[in-house]
Amino acid sequence: MPANTPAPVSADEVRAAIDFESEYVVHLRDGDTWVRPQSAEHRQLHGIDVWHTVRRSGRYEATMHLFEQGVLTLASTSAAVRFIPAAVYEEHFCSAEDCEESTDDGEGWEGLCGNCADRAEAESEEADATTPPGPSALTTYTTADLHHAAATVHHMLLLALDSQSGVGESLCDQPIPHTAGTDEPRTWQSLGDEAASTAYRAVGKLVDEAPDLSGWAIGLAAEHLVPEPDPLTRWEDDEASIRVHLAFADHVTADRRAAIRDALRLVLRSDI
Repeated sequence: MPANTPAPVSADEVRAAIDFESEYVVHLRDGDTWVRPQSAEHRQLHGIDVWHTVRRSGRYEATMHLFEQGVLTLASTSAAVRFIPAAVYEEHFCSAEDCEESTDDGEGWEGLCGNCADRAEAESEEADATTPPGPSALTTYTTADLHHAAATVHHMLLLALDSQSGVGESLCDQPIPHTAGTDEPRTWQSLGDEAASTAYRAVGKLVDEAPDLSGWAIGLAAEHLVPEPDPLTRWEDDEASIRVHLAFADHVTADRRAAIRDALRLVLRSDI
């Protein structure tokens, strides 16, 4: 892949370069290296989803750079993400697990980059000599770095939804929840264009004003905690003043969960 960064490009140039029918591999910048998102569902995006992300890049003041072979990079002062056409990724990137280096330097072989090829050769020689394998190479990132990177992607994927148009495109054929399972189930679009548009604008406003909980979400996933559907709320003058969301590990019993909820309800009702 090209080593030099080309000049920033416009959204129109990027849109023309994106193949909406193709899959794109996602990379995150982590120091001096690129890594894949921790969550499998965020490791690859459809071309149309890449375009939605580009359209929202102005929200986090990201500049767009377009490399040869359709590789697109979005970079801000705090993060960088790149999207690589799947076919280009298969041909030009190392096939070793957890390695995202390019093979274009010509120093590798059999789909491996130079470093991984050297490491594989060294391991093979050590195995032939029947000597214990040496210590593995130190990783260039920590678990905390991965969690931070995953939270960055989680937030950027949320920003990829265009609240001016994406809400309507996403919701139009979805059932209105309180009508599901009734004798007259209805979709949002069945409200009619004017009423549906009003609802979409209200949903878009909520999406725009929602706080960034990406770090919390990734933390729950990393610790294998499952959020409870119903939060606990302290009400004052018919307005919510404190809200507590709970998440439990699978091994926490129903009795313990109930006891914790009861204890927290007492705290929320007290004069604090």
